[in-house]
Amino acid sequence: MNEWIGQVLPFWKDLTETEKQMLLTHTALEEYEKGVLLHIDGGDCAGVQIVKEGQVRVYITSPSGGEITLYRLVEGDVSILSASCMIKGMDISLDMMMESDTVLYTIPKEIYKKLNDTNTAVKDYTMEMVSERFSDVMWLFNQYVFSNAASRLAGAILEHMALAGEEKFSITHDVLARDMGTAREVVTRLLKQFQTEGYVRLSRGYIEILDAKALKKI
Repeated sequence: MNEWIGQVLPFWKDLTETEKQMLLTHTALEEYEKGVLLHIDGGDCAGVQIVKEGQVRVYITSPSGGEITLYRLVEGDVSILSASCMIKGMDISLDMMMESDTVLYTIPKEIYKKLNDTNTAVKDYTMEMVSERFSDVMWLFNQYVFSNAASRLAGAILEHMALAGEEKFSITHDVLARDMGTAREVVTRLLKQFQTEGYVRLSRGYIEILDAKALKKI
């Protein structure tokens, strides 16, 4: 584990041997089946989570039950916001849905906070990651406020194509609707329009990208 952790955490080389041993000793390996949901509450959190295998969707839920996908985590990604409770002034609630069978390493909040408080390299990394994630979230909300639904759908389709690694991939209208924070009917209507325009080809449970350049321009 230490070799893999060392590759994922940029500050590993700046830790003392004692700090490395403390981190390795307390880091827990957790396995989750596809569909398992973890709730990260702003007042209480598990710690920093690292994806060893699988894919995780991180999203927020509105009081009315609507969902907005913030970002996805794949192998090697670090979920710094899952440790938000240890960061002063940060009080957020997130949900993490396992989109495939997933293996996570969790660094307990107490251990990570101790490293963050005593090691400058860890603190710099934490601030960089928090800033990066909030930049992503602010960009996302900007899209919801100022971009139309067609543009958001095109972006969601292109993201799933990148995750699948091929132009034809399995996806449902419900998943895209959750990503966009909109109704399934809106997604269905827009996808039919995209097909009419020749941007995509639709089949049961699948979307095939025919013109990625056109989708990027929407």
